[in-house]
Amino acid sequence: MANKGEEESTRATANIESRHTVLAKFKPDLSSQELQQLIRELEELCCHLDFIKSFEWGTDLGEVKRQKGFTHIFVITFSGPEGLGDYVSHPLHKSYAEKFMASIEDILILDYSPLSVKSG
Repeated sequence: MANKGEEESTRATANIESRHTVLAKFKPDLSSQELQQLIRELEELCCHLDFIKSFEWGTDLGEVKRQKGFTHIFVITFSGPEGLGDYVSHPLHKSYAEKFMASIEDILILDYSPLSVKSG
């Protein structure tokens, strides 16, 4: 596990962005139509909230075989750390989160500010 000094490597530059990353393992009885609707609603939510800089999602490619049943990843980027607080406390997020949580078997959430070592 890296310590704070290692995170502040001379090769890395701090980024003022913050990211909300969610890995989800959906319930097996969730239909593909229900899953598509759930994702569509998250896309609409993220497009509606001005403090969200970007939203991306994807499904596991299955190459490494260490996903532990997690099939989807969702990444929301904010311009700064205050965006995450605004998102988590927003009534539209709270309403959506209830529906999302009812549809999952397991979840892993990591909120962080990325350190860029190489880009572009």
